[in-house]
Amino acid sequence: MSRTDDSASPDDPRRLRRDHHLIQSANLGFSVAQAMAAVAVPILAVYAGHPIELIGIIVAVSAVSQTVARLGMGTLMSRLPTKHFIAAATLLLSASCFLLGFSTELWAFIIAQLLQGAARAYFWTGSQTHVVRASESAVTALSRLNVVQGVGQLIGPALAGFIGAWSLQMSLLAAGALAAIALAPAIALVRFAPFPQRSRHGTGRPRQIWRQPGVGMAASMAAVAGAWRGILNSYLPVILTAAGHSIPVAGALMTVANLASLCGSAFSRRIHAAGPRVANAIGTAGAGLGLVLASFFPNPIWVVAVGLTISGLGAGILQTVGPALAVDSISEEDRGRAIASIGTFRSISLFVSPLATAGLILIVPSAAIAAGIAGIIISTPTLSTLIRRRGQARTSQEGTHDHDEDFAN
Repeated sequence: MSRTDDSASPDDPRRLRRDHHLIQSANLGFSVAQAMAAVAVPILAVYAGHPIELIGIIVAVSAVSQTVARLGMGTLMSRLPTKHFIAAATLLLSASCFLLGFSTELWAFIIAQLLQGAARAYFWTGSQTHVVRASESAVTALSRLNVVQGVGQLIGPALAGFIGAWSLQMSLLAAGALAAIALAPAIALVRFAPFPQRSRHGTGRPRQIWRQPGVGMAASMAAVAGAWRGILNSYLPVILTAAGHSIPVAGALMTVANLASLCGSAFSRRIHAAGPRVANAIGTAGAGLGLVLASFFPNPIWVVAVGLTISGLGAGILQTVGPALAVDSISEEDRGRAIASIGTFRSISLFVSPLATAGLILIVPSAAIAAGIAGIIISTPTLSTLIRRRGQARTSQEGTHDHDEDFAN
């Protein structure tokens, strides 16, 4: 556990228990608000008359500011306590939602998404780093954080669908209010001291932290989870409503995906025990192929639900095991940098996946087919690796068998 700048001991159980409740309260409020915006923003953009090809670009804009914010967080964490990032994130998300609650012009969507991207970068990197520093087990702390996040993402789409049936802009105003409320527990968090600044002169460590063993695989997991979330938050609500589902039903189906993600996070400790390669294979294949099923078959509704369940389970495993693998692979002083580094891979995927899907829409007949192809692309590296390893294992077995026959002869 990390030291704090306050006079009380960081090992005080009551203080840590209080801090746990505070971070999870902020987590719940932020997650609900973010999930409400994820459902409302793309549908509102379509209803406001913006071309469907722009939806992916609008959503991808948030990944630009998210990437930039994460790139600078490694350095900033050596100067500022993690609680400052969490508090700033609640204000940025609140401003983003309030802006779209009052304007649906294209410039408003661009600015709102830039604010939301920075908010997501600061909150998730800050909160993940905060709980890891306050816990003995990284995977346990991150699992709890992601489960509460999952609860918020269950409530958010359903609430956005319920309020959005009356007014999509009103649902965004409600999301902005929730994000503002989350500021109170964020301010009251334990003030952990900033990480020690890294020496520029030779320790022999690689310049890029993601090149260190374990962090690279964690970055791959984060990238796949980011691509899944990017498509889910951009084109899936549009695909569902275009298939004839009402806004409340679309919100409920998004809740199914987030519920499955919550379950994936909850069971991630067992998957993590099987090894990072197994977790990576299961998570990546599930996230990609489940998305393929939901996109190619938006009707009947039970097929969509099954696809979103599979993809959510896979993504939940990736977004929990990935950061845990990263922080367990490096020294304590580099944990914040590692989480920020793999978060950068996630935000780049959040940027690329909606843009790639938008490009595919110009080629293929529909957004559903484009999203399905994107899901295939997500899962291809893992499936190729599994097929290649199975072929190598078969070749090895055949070679051993031939050697035994030669020996017998």
